[in-house]
Amino acid sequence: MIANLILKDLIINNEFNIVNLLEKIEVAEKCNIRRLVLAPAYYDEESKTSIIEVEEIVEELNAYLKEKNSYLALYPANLIRDNYDSVKDFLNKRIGTINRGKYALLNSEESSTVDELLELVFELSLVEVTPIIVGPEKNEEIKNDYKKIDRLINKGCLFQLNVESLEGAYGKTTQKACKKLIKKNIYDFIGFEENIKKELIDKEVEKISKKGLYIFKTDGLVRRKSNERKKKIASWIK
Repeated sequence: MIANLILKDLIINNEFNIVNLLEKIEVAEKCNIRRLVLAPAYYDEESKTSIIEVEEIVEELNAYLKEKNSYLALYPANLIRDNYDSVKDFLNKRIGTINRGKYALLNSEESSTVDELLELVFELSLVEVTPIIVGPEKNEEIKNDYKKIDRLINKGCLFQLNVESLEGAYGKTTQKACKKLIKKNIYDFIGFEENIKKELIDKEVEKISKKGLYIFKTDGLVRRKSNERKKKIASWIK
């Protein structure tokens, strides 16, 4: 399985660190996830989640996973919040794409209309980045008219299903929209917010997750091969 893990509360609570991430990684392993994108939101410098900082943590965690012969591989990314300040941070390279590739995770909750999302999609297109719209089923305009998502499809956008939407975590209208969009076959990826929930993974979710393999076809994992960083992980798991 392939999945994206979106992190917001962990950042707001200043708890984005290896200790807390190890707990989430252990759950991912139990869920048979083979590739996991760690995508924390970036709010400001105090967030400690610039793409460089995320890459450093992912490198350390991958070194740990390799030492324990785990089949799980982690990939760095950020969640681009759907506002101009966040897109500006992305263009200034404080926020990054998935594994330094051409795909970026773009949130959709703050935009009430598709037009607002399209303005941000246009900005990303100028630097040849393909947006993966996170949780389109939560967008108010799309919830009211499912056909509105076609405008984003026509601009080359891809889409991530927030698995929690299926259980009604964001309300019945979001749950209904989610099921309609699954029938429309628009989702290319699956993702979780804050925590991976094994009980929500069924055959349909697994099927969608396998569609996203191509986003990793870059130059491979971003690694700086630092022996010091490989050893550092030990101090976090004592």
